[in-house]
Amino acid sequence: MKFSLSASLLALAASAVQAQAPQNQTGPFFLHITGKDNKTIDGYGGACHAGAALEGLCFDNGPAPSGDHVNYGSFFFNYTGNQNMDSAEVGFLSWNLQLAPGSDPAFVPSAMTFTYSSTSNVAQPLFGASSNAGGQSVGFDKDGKMFVYGYQDDSTFEPNVPPKPSQPKAYYNWFVCWQSFTAYYYPSVAWATTLPPQNPTCQAVDITQVMV
Repeated sequence: MKFSLSASLLALAASAVQAQAPQNQTGPFFLHITGKDNKTIDGYGGACHAGAALEGLCFDNGPAPSGDHVNYGSFFFNYTGNQNMDSAEVGFLSWNLQLAPGSDPAFVPSAMTFTYSSTSNVAQPLFGASSNAGGQSVGFDKDGKMFVYGYQDDSTFEPNVPPKPSQPKAYYNWFVCWQSFTAYYYPSVAWATTLPPQNPTCQAVDITQVMV
C-alpha cells in the first residue's frame, strides 16, 4: 500500500486514538458475509486500499483469510459498556492499519465510518486513521450479526406532530455492491440508507462476527 501521510503524522494519530479509545475491546475476528437471497455469496470482508491511509470494506468470496492476509481480514469491536441494544453492546468497528517495519507504533487503529453521497442512497463504509476515537455506531446481536444502531425513524413523521421519544432500533441494511473509490472499483460492503438501494449491483447480505 502507498500512503501520503508521514510516519510521524500517523504515529501522532495513533497516540490520540489510543488515548481516547473506549475501555473495552473484543477481537480480532473475521466478518463472514453471506447472501440473504443469493446463496452463492459466501465469503469474508477485508480492508482494501481506497486512498492515502484509507481503506474500504471489500468482499472476497471464499474461505477466511489466512497467512499473510489475516490482518487484511481481522477486525476489532470497541465499546464503552454504557450503551446497548437488547443486551448487545453498541460501539464501533475498527481495523489496524499496519505501518512500515520498525515504526513505533506498529499500527494505527482505524475506526469505520460511513461516507455518503448526495446522489445515492448507498453509503460506503471506510476505515481511516484519525484522532477521532469514535465511528459509526454498530453492534452484534445474539446471533453475531452486525447491525447499525439508530434512534429515530423519520419515515413515521407527520406535519405539525412532534415525534414521540424514539426507542433504539437495530437496522440490517447491509449489501455487497460494486463501488467506486476514486481510482478503484471493488465489490465491497455497502449500507443502504433507504430500501431498495439505488446501485443496481447491490445484493442483500448478513455480516456475522466469527472470532479468529
